[in-house]
Amino acid sequence: MLAFQVNSIPLKDVIISLAHSFEVPYFHNCDEYYITLPENLGSGEIRGVNFDNGLALLIYKLYFKEDVRLEFTLDEIHPLKFINSIHGPLIHEFANEDIKHSIDEFNCAIVASEGTNGHIMEFSKNVLHEVISIEVDRERFCRKESCEIKKMNSKLQSVLLDVRGLKQFYDVGSCGVYFKDILHDVSNYEDFSLGRKLNLQSVSIQMFINQIIQYDDDSLRADKRVVLRIDELKRVEEVSVFIKENINEDLSIKKLSRMSGLNPKKLQNGFKYLFATSINEFITNKRLEKAQMLLQNNEYRVRDVVSAIGLESNSYFSKIYKERYGITPKIYKKLFS
Repeated sequence: MLAFQVNSIPLKDVIISLAHSFEVPYFHNCDEYYITLPENLGSGEIRGVNFDNGLALLIYKLYFKEDVRLEFTLDEIHPLKFINSIHGPLIHEFANEDIKHSIDEFNCAIVASEGTNGHIMEFSKNVLHEVISIEVDRERFCRKESCEIKKMNSKLQSVLLDVRGLKQFYDVGSCGVYFKDILHDVSNYEDFSLGRKLNLQSVSIQMFINQIIQYDDDSLRADKRVVLRIDELKRVEEVSVFIKENINEDLSIKKLSRMSGLNPKKLQNGFKYLFATSINEFITNKRLEKAQMLLQNNEYRVRDVVSAIGLESNSYFSKIYKERYGITPKIYKKLFS
């Protein structure tokens, strides 16, 4: 495994230090600094930008030909890190320990080292790695936002206020779906420097806030959590397929929640995220689509269609059908008689 030392803070100097380690030039566009990997190591780039409020953004998008270990070992208090893996797993390790923490794809970790102990990140060879790290200079950030942080009702308050690094902290979990949405904005305004910097600052703030919300949501009982995770979207999709294939059954939210293992709030959030509608609206839409098809079949009378789509009231079916299609099911049925 190839190892490279990074002996600098803040991110401007981190990028410069990496450039020296990789023996490549560094570039900058105003306050955004970046390097491109040399061909002997792989391909891709690492970018970093600091903001006035103490937040910074470090973006890795690279492919190594050999296993690589980056050792951030400056003898100073290191930033609090919000490490987000978009593509490809990576390993995080505190410099004073021999414990390796895996941060899998679409996992988000919050890490803070104790004292002046640094961080080590390992990247596997022949894997495309995309990682975004929000770096928080806690002393500077707390000075800028002191009043607001003191009023925080969050379990991460003490971690943010630990400006001297008195305690080590590590937490990792699946990212919330907000993560995928925010990532779409990272590459905006590439040809507009002012727009790009302000956009990257906005992205950093959004990710920072959402990870705090996500961490606090994790501390709640399972039935009280509302932040939908990326790895839970598959279960929402499975529920949508079940609905389509069992449209004539009892499709109560309670039953669907139990079946999916997601509490009703999370399940509702999942349907709003994937289908821009509530569960009940989704069910109604699928029932009406099924009804439309069955009404074209001469073997089905209107009352047969009502039963086949899981409804009991002919009048209710006629009402919702007319609201959707502007015609009663009986009149539509006659068109195919």
